[in-house]
Amino acid sequence: MKIRTLTLTLAILMALSACRDENIVVYPIDHPTGDATDHEYAGMYVLNEGNMGANKCTLDFLDFSTGIYTRNIYPSRNPSQVMELGDVGNDIKVYGSRLWMVVNMSNKVEVADARTAVSHGHADIPNCRSLAFHDGYAYVSSYVGEIGKESVTGGVYQIDTLTLQVTGKVSVGFQPEEMAVSQGKLYVANSGGYEALQGRGYDRRVSVIDLATFTHEGDIDVAPNLASLKCDSHGRLWVTSRGDYGSHPSRLYMLAPDSHGQMAVADAIDIPVSGMTLLDDTLYYYQAQGMGKNVFGKIDTHTRTVITSHLIDEPADNPIRTPYGIVVNPATRDIYVLDATNYVSSGKIYCFDREGRHKWTTWTGDIPGHAALLPKHLKAEFPPSEDTVTSHSRHILAVDEYVPAPGQFVNTMPECDASDTPATVAQKCTDAIAGGRSGLVTLGAYGGYITFHFDHSIANIEGQRDIYIKGNCYNGNSEPGIVMVAQDANHNGLPDDPWYEIAGSADTDSAALITYGYEITYQPNPLGDITWTDNRGQSGTVERNTFHQQEYFPLWIQEPLKFRGTLLPPNGTNQGRGNTQYWLLDALRYGYADNVANTDTLGCSIDLSWAVDERRQPVNLSYIDFVRVYSGVNQKCGWIGETSTEIAGAEDLHLEASINAINLRKSAARPSQPASRRPARKQTPTNKNH
Repeated sequence: MKIRTLTLTLAILMALSACRDENIVVYPIDHPTGDATDHEYAGMYVLNEGNMGANKCTLDFLDFSTGIYTRNIYPSRNPSQVMELGDVGNDIKVYGSRLWMVVNMSNKVEVADARTAVSHGHADIPNCRSLAFHDGYAYVSSYVGEIGKESVTGGVYQIDTLTLQVTGKVSVGFQPEEMAVSQGKLYVANSGGYEALQGRGYDRRVSVIDLATFTHEGDIDVAPNLASLKCDSHGRLWVTSRGDYGSHPSRLYMLAPDSHGQMAVADAIDIPVSGMTLLDDTLYYYQAQGMGKNVFGKIDTHTRTVITSHLIDEPADNPIRTPYGIVVNPATRDIYVLDATNYVSSGKIYCFDREGRHKWTTWTGDIPGHAALLPKHLKAEFPPSEDTVTSHSRHILAVDEYVPAPGQFVNTMPECDASDTPATVAQKCTDAIAGGRSGLVTLGAYGGYITFHFDHSIANIEGQRDIYIKGNCYNGNSEPGIVMVAQDANHNGLPDDPWYEIAGSADTDSAALITYGYEITYQPNPLGDITWTDNRGQSGTVERNTFHQQEYFPLWIQEPLKFRGTLLPPNGTNQGRGNTQYWLLDALRYGYADNVANTDTLGCSIDLSWAVDERRQPVNLSYIDFVRVYSGVNQKCGWIGETSTEIAGAEDLHLEASINAINLRKSAARPSQPASRRPARKQTPTNKNH
């Protein structure tokens, strides 16, 4: 498994620049909230960060007039956009009639029409973080450098909002975060996160830029590891310090003009603030301390006193797990809390009225962290474009089987319980990853698997890779899953035909270290370590940890789990020194799922010509109907835990060619049968051979 955080620990991953073959629509998903209102705001955009390296930044929209929350609207408005929004959304704002989105790891600021979310283009900004605007210019903070390389100061880039051209750059402190404009000056909160990781300590400064000359005017010493920075209605600045996780605790600071008219620290409020927003003379904040311990409050910015530390009444049966953003509607005073849940699957948005009473909750994309209100005169328009509609989709239609091995994300990705059945868990997986959705499914430790199909057969195109499979890998955290494929040879719509393994690079690079015909059996042990034995005389455990307290054995399966397949060699090594653990999980060269970052389309794709039979002999498959992926490594890496493949979706890389191939063989192929009417899936989770 991968513990994913959006801290400052990963290298920049560049977005690819290839074009799609044809315009295929990924349709958004509507969630009615039952809360329709009419006021000066038309709605609210929510930018979901997505896991680093997973290329899963998505855009949602809450329509205030209808009360409908719509997930993942960007692909349907921009079907030809390469990799859709990109990798890690970091900020979003509406300026004029345009919607501005910072996509950090894709190194760009994406700009779209605020009404339609149709792209106007983008500006290339390295390692970009946050936005501010003033007099027709956008300002973007940037780390500039990469972790692990020679340290460089951060920068603020100036962009002409009409042409989207970069017109200037000013150097500031190390790893700048949020910015705010006050009295013709741009103030920038510097964190210094990369500096701290390299033992040089956090930055403490708010940098000051004179916007008339666009020059760095000076710095204000505040506190270590600055993050959020807002300007109130009186021109005062409010900035959060995350502290140094040691002698300097997290605190909130107010900056105001001193007797010389220079901005300086005027007050410190001794409370930790994870996130905040300002409205009139009130600062709304939250402290993210874990489920059941989170604090939500508000502060009077005149008196600098806490008005309440019990801002909202969370629903007892559905509490907020990981608060990641807070928004207050100026018209209604409704409070919206963005919940990142477990950081690796769909998040949630909670709505409370001005008195803090819970109104509704609905699902979002992965890691909702940023939002922007849309003025009513820019009412959103999202009708499907007729010229982009197609009768087939390149994305997964449905999941047939889901049988995870034990693991620390099992029963949470997706959320399952003892009342589930093989059919209901398969449907939950479908809801998470089919149709281009941005969810995530864990396969657990070695052997755990998922089986899925598309709405058409996938053609094997000579000399090309045929299927792109998304995981949540990032550099140094490869958890390779073995891919298998099958044809519906008996024409019954079930994945019960002969399976063929995709032979990846380990077959040649590490053949002597691979174990073929490997078998492993896991024994249930409620809320305890899960023991396993294999057919090589070995035994071990899938150990519980403090990060994940739920049951690790799939709750809907009551008997031992047995898997058989190919065992890849261990790929994890501890690069730490002394008592420090720093695990590096090396990627294989090709042929596996969750092996490289989703931004590496080629590396995430498999060629059906690599299929082999049980004797490891090549098989000639002109097409396939089912795909299965299972966790291919049996290892645990210290505090990181077991190595588990995760799946986030899959695509046919040449849809038009697949459909043409189907048409050519219609008369000789299996009887025509709509995929949605296929017979119910069968599933035998024990003694299952791959």
